[in-house]
Amino acid sequence: MKKTLLLGTMLVGIASLFTACEDDRDSNPTLIQPTSLALNTPAYLNQTISLENTSTLKLTWSQPKFTEDNAPVNATYEIQISPTNSFNTTVAEALADESGETVADYDVIPNTFQTCSGEMIGTDINTSLLQICKWTADNTPAEQSIFVRVLGYILEGTKKLNEVASNVVELKVKPYYRDLRDADPIMWYLLGNNIGDGSWSTGNDKIGISTMPMFLIPGYKYDKATGEGDIQFINYFNTDGFKINPSNLGDWDNGFMSGGSANTAVFRDGAGDAGNIWVEPAGYYKIVINTKDKTCSITPYEATPNVYDMICITGSFCEWSDVNMTPANKTGENHVWAYELTVPEGSVEQIKFKIPGSWDTNWGYGTADGEVNVCGKGTSGGKNIGVAEGTWIVMFNDMTGEFSIIKKQQ
Repeated sequence: MKKTLLLGTMLVGIASLFTACEDDRDSNPTLIQPTSLALNTPAYLNQTISLENTSTLKLTWSQPKFTEDNAPVNATYEIQISPTNSFNTTVAEALADESGETVADYDVIPNTFQTCSGEMIGTDINTSLLQICKWTADNTPAEQSIFVRVLGYILEGTKKLNEVASNVVELKVKPYYRDLRDADPIMWYLLGNNIGDGSWSTGNDKIGISTMPMFLIPGYKYDKATGEGDIQFINYFNTDGFKINPSNLGDWDNGFMSGGSANTAVFRDGAGDAGNIWVEPAGYYKIVINTKDKTCSITPYEATPNVYDMICITGSFCEWSDVNMTPANKTGENHVWAYELTVPEGSVEQIKFKIPGSWDTNWGYGTADGEVNVCGKGTSGGKNIGVAEGTWIVMFNDMTGEFSIIKKQQ
């Protein structure tokens, strides 16, 4: 059973900012640097708190003196936790360092507060500890000390002015292990009269055949927790109709459909089925969807590409023989190709893209043969691309050189 623990006695803080009238500007209070912020002693200081079974932990603190006469100000407070009582580097700062050399020693609990009370969620504390301590399923401790403090400041835009940190309170918690791997990027799928086999068929067995996944964008940073962000699809389009469905294939009420004119698409959001999207004139177009905001843009794409009748995938999975890929367009000019690849457990397959019967035109990617990448911009004669275990829809664009390796829905 989940429970709520009251940590400390609730103190009433003044949250609202009283702005002086135009003719009273001279009487506005002047900010000073506070010297103290007192975090109240928790009532359950000596308990060991199960983070898996505790919903919220309430904290209270005193109001710092931000003005000489202690006039009310619009202060902001954040709660910080550390497993080591060190508050030097946040989890966000460590994650922003792509080299991996920056090590976090504390985290800021989501949500800020404008009164002298706030709460921590047990699952948020647990996630912070896992990110800082890098525990695995085998070495997550049965009990862990956490050190909690509150930081108060005046927020001006994104700047924190007159910061003051509270005293530190030590609590005992029982953490638990959960997988913190980044969420897979959210994917959407094109289907229509000239998409794949043109059958408008949906279902997991139709991905890469009747429905074509969009592409991940090389170098783009997807939300680690939700997988939200931009995805795109660049190809030659005729004027036939098509739609774009979400990852739960066949959900016609919640897809992107016609905006009422050529080169437009709107998210239906449960409003029911609507007309097909189309482009005018026929030509090269770039479609971009933001999976967080549910927005879609369709814009002309400037290109004078080579046109291939077929593109092959080859690699260690087929002893480097040519295997035809599936064109994204049923008829006419096409530059996007798909292939379903299953890699056995514990294995990594190596692949490249090429024209049939010759290595004169081929695409690879990466700094070393077999390096695993899920998207990138392939180069002529590049390295073999590594594909990890699992079942994947491999997408390749011969016009841009971009590839996208998308985990197949189960």
